[in-house]
Amino acid sequence: MNPDDAKPGELPRRLADRHLFCFGCGYSAGRLARELLAAGARVSGTSRTPSGADRLDKLGITAHVFDGSKPLPAAAFDGVTDVLSSIPPGEDGDDGVLTGHGRILAGLPTLGWTALLSTTGVYGDTRGTWIDESAPTDPRTPGNERRVACEERWLAWGCAHGRPVQIFRLPGIYGPHRSPFARLRTGEARRIVKPGQVFNRIHVDDIVAALLLAMRAPRAGPVFHLADDEPAPADEVLTHAAALLGLPPPPAVPYDAADLPPMARHFYEECKRLSNGRVRQELGFVPRYPTYREGLAAILDEEISR
Repeated sequence: MNPDDAKPGELPRRLADRHLFCFGCGYSAGRLARELLAAGARVSGTSRTPSGADRLDKLGITAHVFDGSKPLPAAAFDGVTDVLSSIPPGEDGDDGVLTGHGRILAGLPTLGWTALLSTTGVYGDTRGTWIDESAPTDPRTPGNERRVACEERWLAWGCAHGRPVQIFRLPGIYGPHRSPFARLRTGEARRIVKPGQVFNRIHVDDIVAALLLAMRAPRAGPVFHLADDEPAPADEVLTHAAALLGLPPPPAVPYDAADLPPMARHFYEECKRLSNGRVRQELGFVPRYPTYREGLAAILDEEISR
């Protein structure tokens, strides 16, 4: 750490002097790791399997195998300045992160930013009303009930140990390799129509941008929505994606006749509109992709360029 970049007890100003530890290096956390590595920072992270750990090592991430049971050794966290967890709680309600590592993390002299990626599913169905982070949680599934409890444990841990913790509640995440284009090209996309049902989305690169801002303001929040500006129906988004490919939209399938599996049906049973005012005001976040239109166009451009 460069002494010119940080006072005692403060985080380094330069990203190159940071060391991020990711519990779970999936789609969003992996994209953040890539940005930090490019800036010269150190990144460590976990995978559930040895093969996944090998993949992380090849990307330049110092990898550890962690399946939620056996804790990692304290040495794995030497010099860590930032911690991000994207591991959801299991059926027993435990994500294994705080249970196994809470004491270690609380004792890290270099740790200044701690964050948890959660879900806007904790609100349940708000019948399409606009909500901000002050809205009461009302989870409608056991999984989302466990998410609420997990959030509460992280915030309580932060209060008990004087560590700032930020919770980021995410709606549907999309981005390169996670968009409607592949299903449209193969003819597998289904355009399910449920009048009045809308939801927000967030492009993965906007998640990364917001997290980078948050790393510079660890005491903001503590709960943020990361969401775009325009909640929209799923069938509208699919129709627009088809138009970008020069394809006709798939035939409309009424929701009541769709014969969806339980998890997909639950998705269509909830309707909410998320305000992103807090993350704009407190972190200075401005979405690069304020609606699905800009986001899908950027994904298609990236696919074509590759």
